[in-house]
Amino acid sequence: MEEHVKILVVDDNAENLKVVGNFLKEKDYKIALALDGESALSILDNNDIDLILLDVMMPVMNGYELCRRIKSKDKIREIPVLFLTAKSQTEDLVEGFNAGGVDYISKPFNRDELFIRVKNHLDLSTSKKKIIEMNITRDKLYSIIAHDVRSPLTEIQFTLKTISKGLLDTSSEEFKKMMLLLEKSTSQTKTLLDDLLEWLKFQGSKMTMNYTNLNIGNVVNVCVGFLNGLAVRKNICIEQLIADNTFAFADEQTIRAVFRNIISNAIKFTPEFGSIKIYCEKVGDFVKIIVQDSGVGMSSDVIHKIMDKKVYYSSLGTQKESGSGLGLQIVKDFVALNNGSLQIESTEGKGTSLIVNLRIRES
Repeated sequence: MEEHVKILVVDDNAENLKVVGNFLKEKDYKIALALDGESALSILDNNDIDLILLDVMMPVMNGYELCRRIKSKDKIREIPVLFLTAKSQTEDLVEGFNAGGVDYISKPFNRDELFIRVKNHLDLSTSKKKIIEMNITRDKLYSIIAHDVRSPLTEIQFTLKTISKGLLDTSSEEFKKMMLLLEKSTSQTKTLLDDLLEWLKFQGSKMTMNYTNLNIGNVVNVCVGFLNGLAVRKNICIEQLIADNTFAFADEQTIRAVFRNIISNAIKFTPEFGSIKIYCEKVGDFVKIIVQDSGVGMSSDVIHKIMDKKVYYSSLGTQKESGSGLGLQIVKDFVALNNGSLQIESTEGKGTSLIVNLRIRES
């Protein structure tokens, strides 16, 4: 079987399979063939299929039943199904549409009609996938803005309230330090917004990645400084143990977003007087950056929900901090864009370790 098949033809008549298969080969489509429902399901489980041409009258499992089973499976339910049938009664057509089919092609086959219907439904399916991907990308990018901008703005707001209430002597050294921190936080927020607005240009398309020998120690230091105010207010100690000469071959913008999200989540789910430790290990051609917290931890079920692109899972932090529920999904996607991988190790009540694996050099 071809590894990258696109169209699956299911018919218990081998001659019909041959005819349809030969037609489709004229248009250079990749095809897979099945003589019964169970074989078709096996092919669908192990291959990426874009379109199914399905005979109605088959023994054991007819086309309607097979279509219903296809539509009951999340992984394959969106694949368009076109019925191949000699039946033309209204009740037969209605049953097919109720089963989940999108169209009918009448037997005996008209070659040109087959080509047009197949092409039209492949085009519709491709357009639908693009719209879904664009919506997912848009939601993720907007959630980055909500997730990453909220923290520094909260810090700025807290500082301004302290000043406005007259709790600081404007001539004191403490006031001068606070103003410097306010200026720094405002500048960092502007930089963050510039980055995010730049990312929005690529909504619905691939992001432009600028891979360099990135100083991971510097990136993590900046992220820790960016979020340290939140940690201080919860009396959380952040121990940063990554040396300044630790490098990875990665894109700075996306990796900054990765560690902002990871450290922010660690603070969010670590109670007062807890701790966060950030360190690294080199394993072969990879550097493993570990962010380990003493927080509330997660169950395997929660981890699965967080990593599932189709699930928008969110929970409150130890001080009722809210979140978008997409933070770790974004982390996973951005790590993948950098040809790396993400691991989550967690025990309820004991804490969580997020491990980012990045290549040390270009592969």
